[in-house]
Amino acid sequence: MTEETFSWANIGMGSPQNAKILQLLETIPVLMRDNKMELQANMAQLRNDVRTEITGIYNVIGDMKAEVRTMNQNFILDSRKVLSSEYDDRSVSTFMSLEDLNIEPTERPVESEDETLVIADEVLIVQEGFTAPVPEETIESDPIEDMTDEDIAAEILNRIAGYLGENEVLMNFSMKKKGIVPKEFIVNKKVKELIKAAVKLEDSAVRLYKLDKMRGMYYKDGTDDPQSLYDEAFN
Repeated sequence: MTEETFSWANIGMGSPQNAKILQLLETIPVLMRDNKMELQANMAQLRNDVRTEITGIYNVIGDMKAEVRTMNQNFILDSRKVLSSEYDDRSVSTFMSLEDLNIEPTERPVESEDETLVIADEVLIVQEGFTAPVPEETIESDPIEDMTDEDIAAEILNRIAGYLGENEVLMNFSMKKKGIVPKEFIVNKKVKELIKAAVKLEDSAVRLYKLDKMRGMYYKDGTDDPQSLYDEAFN
């Protein structure tokens, strides 16, 4: 009988448990790589989310600054309006223009040749020493019917720019009298909004300065102080 030589190196080599451990060790680098890629993707998404939130915060701050600026301007204009001698808080025309209310000014009745002028006995007729300015006549305007709202707004702006080429300012309630808008034509709300948006564009040659809720003044681009321009033109 031959005896086989015993070797300590053969202990445990045939165990199934060792094979499983080796398999697990081989999967560790793969798992580490996958976890690294997932972590990088999460960090990139988090970076984008943070940038988006920061952009949103800047937008909110910008809107708040614009709102505060508008409130300050409105406060100054309202203060000037209240201090004005023409302010009447019981009249709707203090807060809205007749054009915004879609109300046409009432025309004076035309006297016929057959009507006889009756003068009371106690009325004193002044023959001389008194003069009054000649009433300003309404300038006839070319028609703008049968046009789209966009074309009407563009045409009105072109007429305003042409008027400002010869005059310093144009009040919004004088556009029919100055021949910018036909006498019987009613400017609808969409056309008004298009004009208001157009005068705010950077390349617009015409600007609009709101004196109050009723009155607005059109003027040429490049004027730094429209209030002074208004004071010089009407005071």
